[in-house]
Amino acid sequence: MASPNKQQKRAKRAKAKAKQIRMVGRKPLALDDETGHLDAPIPEYTLAMFSKMHAAEAISRNDMLLTLLSNLSEIINEHPDLLDMENAENEAMAATHLAADMLIDYRMWADGMDRETAQAWLTEPQFISDFGNALDSYRESLGEPDDKAE
Repeated sequence: MASPNKQQKRAKRAKAKAKQIRMVGRKPLALDDETGHLDAPIPEYTLAMFSKMHAAEAISRNDMLLTLLSNLSEIINEHPDLLDMENAENEAMAATHLAADMLIDYRMWADGMDRETAQAWLTEPQFISDFGNALDSYRESLGEPDDKAE
């Protein structure tokens, strides 16, 4: 596990990135204009991922986030058009934006939240920290080097 100082820096960076995320590029799931809730059918691959995330979340938030990261990697490989490269500096940033969009859509699907409430959940400091830790664990499982640009 990273040192508390390193975790704090990562959380701060993640929070700054979360503020940068805009709901542009990949169209979020269709919403009913009056209620702000999901209105259109969700793609089957997204529903499958959401179901896995929901089961994993019953264990822990970390398990839910690791499920998102591993499944999203597979989805991106099968549907590279989901990455919005026009509104991102690189593929990693586009994937981060997609993950944020999917997390918002997941909260709306799982809990019936409106988009604004789901976005607020995504920017909570504890969530940002948990996401950073899950991302570190996911990278370690892939054998990627730890982030040294502190």
